[in-house]
Amino acid sequence: MDWTGVRCLVTGGSGFGGRHLVQALSGRAAVVTSLDLRSSPAPGIDGVEHLVGDVRNLDLVASLMARSSIDVVFHLAAQPLVPVSISLPLETLDTNAMGTYVVLEACRRVGVDAMVLASSGAYYGSTSSTEPIDETFSPLPAANLYASSKAAADLALQGYVHTFDLPAAACRFMNTYGPGDCNMSRLVPRALNNLRYDRPYDFGDRDDGTSELDFLYIGDMVAAYTSVAEWLLVGRDAHGRDRSVNPVFNIATGVATPVAEVARLASLAYDGREREPVFRGASRARLVRKLLDARKAAEVLDWRAMTPLEAGLAITMKA
Repeated sequence: MDWTGVRCLVTGGSGFGGRHLVQALSGRAAVVTSLDLRSSPAPGIDGVEHLVGDVRNLDLVASLMARSSIDVVFHLAAQPLVPVSISLPLETLDTNAMGTYVVLEACRRVGVDAMVLASSGAYYGSTSSTEPIDETFSPLPAANLYASSKAAADLALQGYVHTFDLPAAACRFMNTYGPGDCNMSRLVPRALNNLRYDRPYDFGDRDDGTSELDFLYIGDMVAAYTSVAEWLLVGRDAHGRDRSVNPVFNIATGVATPVAEVARLASLAYDGREREPVFRGASRARLVRKLLDARKAAEVLDWRAMTPLEAGLAITMKA
Protein backbone atom coordinates (compact mmCIF):
# COMPACT_ATOMS: atom_id res chain seq x y z
CA MET A 1 0.00 0.00 0.00
CA ASP A 2 1.13 3.54 -0.76
CA TRP A 3 1.09 5.53 2.50
CA THR A 4 1.92 8.84 0.81
CA GLY A 5 -0.28 11.55 2.29
CA VAL A 6 -2.19 9.21 4.63
CA ARG A 7 -2.90 11.24 7.78
CA CYS A 8 -1.92 9.21 10.85
CA LEU A 9 -2.24 9.86 14.57
CA VAL A 10 0.07 7.87 16.86
CA THR A 11 -0.81 8.10 20.54
CA GLY A 12 2.18 7.38 22.75
CA GLY A 13 4.40 8.51 19.89
CA SER A 14 7.35 9.28 22.18
CA GLY A 15 7.37 5.80 23.72
CA PHE A 16 9.46 2.83 22.65
CA GLY A 17 7.07 1.37 20.10
CA GLY A 18 5.64 4.77 19.19
CA ARG A 19 8.99 6.22 18.11
CA HIS A 20 9.70 3.27 15.83
CA LEU A 21 6.20 3.42 14.33
CA VAL A 22 6.35 7.20 13.79
CA GLN A 23 9.71 6.84 12.06
CA ALA A 24 8.43 4.04 9.80
CA LEU A 25 5.28 5.94 8.82
CA SER A 26 7.24 9.12 8.18
CA GLY A 27 9.67 7.13 6.03
CA ARG A 28 6.72 5.96 3.91
CA ALA A 29 5.62 9.59 3.37
CA ALA A 30 2.59 9.47 5.66
CA VAL A 31 1.55 12.69 7.40
CA VAL A 32 2.14 11.89 11.06
CA THR A 33 0.91 13.51 14.26
CA SER A 34 2.22 12.21 17.58
CA LEU A 35 0.30 12.71 20.83
CA ASP A 36 2.10 11.96 24.08
CA LEU A 37 2.33 13.18 27.67
CA ARG A 38 6.04 13.76 27.11
CA SER A 39 7.17 17.15 25.89
CA SER A 40 10.16 15.95 23.89
CA PRO A 41 9.48 14.98 20.27
CA ALA A 42 10.64 11.71 18.79
CA PRO A 43 14.35 12.35 18.10
CA GLY A 44 15.72 12.45 14.58
CA ILE A 45 12.36 12.35 12.81
CA ASP A 46 11.61 15.40 10.68
CA GLY A 47 8.20 16.54 9.54
CA VAL A 48 6.25 15.01 12.41
CA GLU A 49 3.84 17.17 14.39
CA HIS A 50 4.35 16.38 18.06
CA LEU A 51 1.64 17.42 20.50
CA VAL A 52 1.63 17.10 24.27
CA GLY A 53 -1.64 15.89 25.73
CA ASP A 54 -3.55 13.19 27.60
CA VAL A 55 -5.50 10.52 25.72
CA ARG A 56 -8.07 10.55 28.53
CA ASN A 57 -9.22 14.01 27.38
CA LEU A 58 -12.04 13.30 24.92
CA ASP A 59 -12.44 16.88 23.74
CA LEU A 60 -8.72 17.12 23.02
CA VAL A 61 -8.47 13.81 21.19
CA ALA A 62 -11.63 14.27 19.11
CA SER A 63 -10.79 17.86 18.15
CA LEU A 64 -7.27 16.81 17.14
CA MET A 65 -8.61 14.04 14.91
CA ALA A 66 -11.13 16.40 13.30
CA ARG A 67 -8.71 19.31 12.87
CA SER A 68 -6.04 17.15 11.24
CA SER A 69 -8.53 15.07 9.20
CA ILE A 70 -6.96 11.90 10.59
CA ASP A 71 -7.37 8.78 8.45
CA VAL A 72 -5.68 6.18 10.67
CA VAL A 73 -5.21 6.09 14.44
CA PHE A 74 -2.56 3.92 16.07
CA HIS A 75 -3.32 3.81 19.80
CA LEU A 76 -0.12 2.93 21.67
CA ALA A 77 -0.39 5.29 24.67
CA ALA A 78 -0.36 3.29 27.90
CA GLN A 79 1.19 2.86 31.31
CA PRO A 80 3.34 -0.19 30.41
CA LEU A 81 5.23 -0.99 33.63
CA VAL A 82 4.06 -3.92 35.75
CA PRO A 83 5.71 -2.61 38.97
CA VAL A 84 3.98 0.76 38.47
CA SER A 85 0.66 -0.99 37.95
CA ILE A 86 1.07 -2.47 41.42
CA SER A 87 1.97 0.82 43.10
CA LEU A 88 -0.48 2.94 41.05
CA PRO A 89 -3.33 0.60 40.08
CA LEU A 90 -6.02 3.24 39.53
CA GLU A 91 -3.73 5.40 37.36
CA THR A 92 -2.83 2.35 35.29
CA LEU A 93 -6.43 1.27 34.80
CA ASP A 94 -7.51 4.82 34.03
CA THR A 95 -4.79 5.36 31.42
CA ASN A 96 -4.91 1.96 29.76
CA ALA A 97 -8.64 1.19 29.91
CA MET A 98 -10.39 4.57 30.01
CA GLY A 99 -7.79 6.11 27.71
CA THR A 100 -8.69 3.45 25.15
CA TYR A 101 -12.42 4.08 25.59
CA VAL A 102 -11.78 7.78 24.93
CA VAL A 103 -9.79 7.10 21.75
CA LEU A 104 -12.43 4.65 20.51
CA GLU A 105 -15.21 7.15 21.17
CA ALA A 106 -13.29 9.92 19.44
CA CYS A 107 -12.77 7.64 16.42
CA ARG A 108 -16.50 6.87 16.37
CA ARG A 109 -17.54 10.52 16.58
CA VAL A 110 -15.06 11.81 14.03
CA GLY A 111 -15.29 8.85 11.67
CA VAL A 112 -11.73 7.69 11.00
CA ASP A 113 -11.00 5.04 8.38
CA ALA A 114 -9.02 2.72 10.68
CA MET A 115 -7.95 2.40 14.30
CA VAL A 116 -5.27 -0.05 15.50
CA LEU A 117 -4.81 -0.83 19.21
CA ALA A 118 -1.61 -2.01 20.85
CA SER A 119 -3.00 -4.83 22.96
CA SER A 120 -0.94 -7.49 24.74
CA GLY A 121 -0.50 -11.18 25.27
CA ALA A 122 -1.23 -10.24 28.88
CA TYR A 123 -4.87 -10.33 27.72
CA TYR A 124 -4.79 -14.10 28.18
CA GLY A 125 -3.88 -13.87 31.87
CA SER A 126 -1.98 -16.50 33.83
CA THR A 127 -2.18 -19.62 31.70
CA SER A 128 -0.82 -23.10 32.30
CA SER A 129 -0.94 -24.06 28.62
CA THR A 130 2.29 -25.25 27.07
CA GLU A 131 0.79 -24.99 23.57
CA PRO A 132 0.63 -21.80 21.47
CA ILE A 133 -2.39 -19.68 22.40
CA ASP A 134 -4.69 -18.58 19.60
CA GLU A 135 -7.10 -15.63 19.51
CA THR A 136 -10.10 -17.70 20.66
CA PHE A 137 -8.46 -18.36 24.05
CA SER A 138 -10.55 -16.73 26.81
CA PRO A 139 -8.88 -14.45 29.37
CA LEU A 140 -7.95 -16.15 32.63
CA PRO A 141 -7.32 -14.37 35.96
CA ALA A 142 -4.74 -11.66 35.38
CA ALA A 143 -1.26 -11.87 36.84
CA ASN A 144 -1.25 -8.15 37.71
CA LEU A 145 -3.14 -4.88 37.21
CA TYR A 146 -1.32 -4.16 33.97
CA ALA A 147 -2.76 -7.35 32.47
CA SER A 148 -6.25 -6.41 33.70
CA SER A 149 -5.99 -2.97 32.14
CA LYS A 150 -4.88 -4.33 28.74
CA ALA A 151 -7.64 -6.95 28.72
CA ALA A 152 -10.17 -4.20 29.44
CA ALA A 153 -8.84 -2.11 26.55
CA ASP A 154 -8.94 -5.08 24.19
CA LEU A 155 -12.51 -5.94 25.14
CA ALA A 156 -13.54 -2.29 24.75
CA LEU A 157 -12.29 -2.33 21.17
CA GLN A 158 -14.19 -5.52 20.42
CA GLY A 159 -17.32 -3.93 21.85
CA TYR A 160 -16.98 -0.84 19.65
CA VAL A 161 -16.36 -2.96 16.56
CA HIS A 162 -19.42 -5.14 17.09
CA THR A 163 -21.74 -2.39 18.39
CA PHE A 164 -20.83 0.51 16.09
CA ASP A 165 -19.11 -1.30 13.21
CA LEU A 166 -15.99 0.73 13.98
CA PRO A 167 -13.12 -0.11 11.60
CA ALA A 168 -10.72 -1.13 14.36
CA ALA A 169 -8.50 -4.05 15.30
CA ALA A 170 -6.17 -5.10 18.12
CA CYS A 171 -2.61 -6.43 17.97
CA ARG A 172 -1.70 -8.70 20.88
CA PHE A 173 2.08 -8.59 21.31
CA MET A 174 4.48 -10.55 23.51
CA ASN A 175 7.85 -9.36 24.88
CA THR A 176 8.82 -6.85 22.22
CA TYR A 177 12.46 -5.75 22.21
CA GLY A 178 14.75 -3.55 20.14
CA PRO A 179 16.84 -0.36 20.13
CA GLY A 180 15.68 2.47 22.36
CA ASP A 181 13.75 0.49 24.97
CA CYS A 182 14.30 2.09 28.38
CA ASN A 183 11.97 -0.19 30.36
CA MET A 184 14.39 -1.83 32.81
CA SER A 185 11.73 -4.26 33.99
CA ARG A 186 12.16 -5.99 30.62
CA LEU A 187 14.95 -8.51 30.10
CA VAL A 188 16.75 -7.17 27.01
CA PRO A 189 17.12 -3.51 28.07
CA ARG A 190 18.18 -4.67 31.54
CA ALA A 191 20.85 -6.88 29.97
CA LEU A 192 22.14 -3.97 27.88
CA ASN A 193 22.14 -1.64 30.87
CA ASN A 194 24.08 -4.13 33.00
CA LEU A 195 26.66 -4.67 30.26
CA ARG A 196 27.04 -1.05 29.23
CA TYR A 197 27.74 0.09 32.79
CA ASP A 198 29.75 -3.00 33.79
CA ARG A 199 27.26 -4.06 36.44
CA PRO A 200 26.67 -7.61 37.70
CA TYR A 201 24.78 -9.65 35.11
CA ASP A 202 21.87 -9.93 37.53
CA PHE A 203 18.20 -10.07 36.55
CA GLY A 204 16.61 -9.91 39.98
CA ASP A 205 14.05 -12.13 41.62
CA ARG A 206 11.10 -12.00 39.19
CA ASP A 207 12.16 -15.23 37.46
CA ASP A 208 14.33 -18.28 38.04
CA GLY A 209 15.62 -18.15 34.46
CA THR A 210 13.63 -21.14 33.18
CA SER A 211 10.54 -19.33 31.88
CA GLU A 212 10.16 -19.77 28.13
CA LEU A 213 8.75 -16.69 26.39
CA ASP A 214 8.17 -15.37 22.88
CA PHE A 215 10.45 -12.42 21.98
CA LEU A 216 9.41 -10.18 19.06
CA TYR A 217 11.72 -7.65 17.38
CA ILE A 218 10.40 -4.08 17.21
CA GLY A 219 10.71 -3.90 13.42
CA ASP A 220 8.33 -6.85 13.08
CA MET A 221 5.98 -5.15 15.53
CA VAL A 222 5.87 -2.01 13.38
CA ALA A 223 5.22 -4.08 10.26
CA ALA A 224 2.28 -5.70 12.04
CA TYR A 225 0.75 -2.31 12.90
CA THR A 226 0.83 -1.18 9.29
CA SER A 227 -0.39 -4.55 8.00
CA VAL A 228 -3.43 -4.41 10.28
CA ALA A 229 -4.15 -0.82 9.24
CA GLU A 230 -3.94 -1.79 5.56
CA TRP A 231 -6.36 -4.68 6.14
CA LEU A 232 -8.84 -2.26 7.72
CA LEU A 233 -8.40 0.33 4.98
CA VAL A 234 -9.03 -2.23 2.26
CA GLY A 235 -12.15 -3.21 4.16
CA ARG A 236 -13.41 0.35 3.78
CA ASP A 237 -13.23 0.05 -0.02
CA ALA A 238 -15.85 -1.43 -2.31
CA HIS A 239 -14.34 -4.90 -1.85
CA GLY A 240 -15.86 -5.20 1.62
CA ARG A 241 -14.17 -6.46 4.75
CA ASP A 242 -14.64 -10.08 5.77
CA ARG A 243 -16.97 -9.65 8.76
CA SER A 244 -16.42 -13.25 9.83
CA VAL A 245 -12.87 -12.39 10.94
CA ASN A 246 -12.79 -11.18 14.53
CA PRO A 247 -10.51 -8.11 14.51
CA VAL A 248 -7.89 -9.34 16.99
CA PHE A 249 -4.50 -10.66 15.95
CA ASN A 250 -1.71 -12.38 17.84
CA ILE A 251 1.56 -10.82 16.72
CA ALA A 252 4.46 -13.07 17.72
CA THR A 253 7.21 -15.36 16.47
CA GLY A 254 5.59 -18.56 17.71
CA VAL A 255 8.91 -19.61 19.27
CA ALA A 256 9.48 -19.77 23.03
CA THR A 257 13.01 -19.27 24.37
CA PRO A 258 14.16 -19.64 28.01
CA VAL A 259 14.90 -16.22 29.46
CA ALA A 260 18.32 -17.36 30.67
CA GLU A 261 19.18 -18.32 27.09
CA VAL A 262 18.03 -14.90 25.85
CA ALA A 263 20.29 -13.26 28.43
CA ARG A 264 23.25 -15.38 27.28
CA LEU A 265 22.59 -14.53 23.64
CA ALA A 266 22.35 -10.84 24.53
CA SER A 267 25.78 -11.00 26.18
CA LEU A 268 27.28 -12.66 23.11
CA ALA A 269 25.71 -10.04 20.86
CA TYR A 270 27.13 -7.24 22.98
CA ASP A 271 30.83 -8.12 22.92
CA GLY A 272 31.22 -11.80 22.06
CA ARG A 273 31.47 -12.90 25.71
CA GLU A 274 29.06 -15.50 27.07
CA ARG A 275 28.30 -14.43 30.64
CA GLU A 276 26.25 -16.57 32.99
CA PRO A 277 23.13 -14.57 33.94
CA VAL A 278 21.94 -14.54 37.54
CA PHE A 279 18.22 -15.12 38.14
CA ARG A 280 17.29 -15.08 41.82
CA GLY A 281 13.63 -16.00 41.61
CA ALA A 282 12.37 -19.00 43.53
CA SER A 283 12.65 -22.27 41.61
CA ARG A 284 9.37 -23.22 39.96
CA ALA A 285 7.91 -26.67 40.29
CA ARG A 286 6.25 -26.31 36.88
CA LEU A 287 7.70 -24.76 33.76
CA VAL A 288 6.25 -21.39 32.76
CA ARG A 289 5.91 -21.28 28.98
CA LYS A 290 3.88 -18.70 27.11
CA LEU A 291 3.79 -18.14 23.38
CA LEU A 292 1.18 -16.95 20.95
CA ASP A 293 -0.11 -18.67 17.83
CA ALA A 294 0.25 -16.11 15.03
CA ARG A 295 -1.11 -18.21 12.16
CA LYS A 296 -4.16 -15.97 11.82
CA ALA A 297 -1.95 -12.94 11.15
CA ALA A 298 -0.11 -14.92 8.49
CA GLU A 299 -3.31 -16.08 6.81
CA VAL A 300 -5.35 -12.86 6.98
CA LEU A 301 -2.66 -10.15 6.94
CA ASP A 302 0.19 -11.98 5.20
CA TRP A 303 2.31 -10.88 8.20
CA ARG A 304 5.10 -13.01 9.68
CA ALA A 305 7.92 -12.26 12.08
CA MET A 306 10.99 -11.90 9.86
CA THR A 307 13.76 -11.23 12.41
CA PRO A 308 15.42 -14.20 14.17
CA LEU A 309 16.21 -13.64 17.84
CA GLU A 310 19.99 -13.62 17.32
CA ALA A 311 19.71 -11.04 14.52
CA GLY A 312 17.41 -8.79 16.52
CA LEU A 313 19.66 -8.95 19.56
CA ALA A 314 22.70 -8.12 17.42
CA ILE A 315 21.01 -4.92 16.23
CA THR A 316 19.72 -4.03 19.69
CA MET A 317 22.92 -4.60 21.65
CA LYS A 318 25.02 -2.58 19.18
CA ALA A 319 22.62 0.37 18.91
